[in-house]
Amino acid sequence: MIVSVGATMVPGYAHRPGNHCGSTALRNLLAFHGVELSEEMALGLGAGACLYFIPMDGQSPSRFLNGRTSRLEEQFVELTGAPLQLRTFGSPEESWAAARAAVEGGSPALLLTDLYYLDHYGKSAHFPGHAVVLAGFDDELSYLSDTAFGELQTTALDNLAMARHSDHPVFPLAGHMFVAGEGVADFDPGAAAPAAIAAGAGRMLEPPLGDFEGLPALRRFAAEVEGWPELLEDWRWTARFSYQVIERRGTGGGNFRRMYSRFLAECADRGFAAVPAAHVELASEAAAAWTRLAHGLQAAREEEAAQPQRWAAIGVDARSVCALEERLWTGLADGFREA
Repeated sequence: MIVSVGATMVPGYAHRPGNHCGSTALRNLLAFHGVELSEEMALGLGAGACLYFIPMDGQSPSRFLNGRTSRLEEQFVELTGAPLQLRTFGSPEESWAAARAAVEGGSPALLLTDLYYLDHYGKSAHFPGHAVVLAGFDDELSYLSDTAFGELQTTALDNLAMARHSDHPVFPLAGHMFVAGEGVADFDPGAAAPAAIAAGAGRMLEPPLGDFEGLPALRRFAAEVEGWPELLEDWRWTARFSYQVIERRGTGGGNFRRMYSRFLAECADRGFAAVPAAHVELASEAAAAWTRLAHGLQAAREEEAAQPQRWAAIGVDARSVCALEERLWTGLADGFREA
């Protein structure tokens, strides 16, 4: 990527690719300030593994499925006490002035966006809450550090404004921005691991959004998905989208459970939390089950007509996922209840 002459860039910012937007952005933002942690640790300390299943009648895809909490970055700050400050704004002009000021002051800013409006993605579907790090800008373009890309990406400033102020009903944005505050270099994340595990398990078992979140949402999904060809006019696109958000779109594979299993293993190995090996294995098994389900959905959408045997197998795989997740989160809740 060629940076234009006269661009204002954050000195010393290094883009390191990762699997998932929020955990990669948190890791890279903290690394700039001298705090090193793995992407998996960033995900886990934000109680990042979750589950949403939301009917979106009148839109396509008509079902929204996502395996990551909508508030990863906020929860990371709340659970760890990291000196990162969240700011929101009433207008695109205000939010850009604040982001610009951060870069001009020599600090990167973590921005939440709807990737539909970012120039380096095709406009296939809205996906609000996508985290990027603003590393620089010129008169026309923003230079963004974004997940798996090998180098900084560019998006027109006007499109970045739309991305930061998307009014998508799942997660409306108001220029959400995180910047580092005083004392960030002294931040030690390890002590927060037990509380973060407990918070993630508690949210899955007793979700604030009821049937739309956590295990209740997963049970609804597992009960419904087999019947999508009869229930949904856009069943083929919904199946494809579900495959993507389980396996491809920044999840690290297995609907974030593969990354979460590595977080649990790292907590145990580094003495951050007493995670039994059986729980690490359960998270790994859940990841593999999600991957099987995703590939079933992908195969189904490629067929000209819905095949009853295929969709029956998808139903079996969904119920297997549900059973493994029940065991995983119940076990973690019991093990870290006092955290």
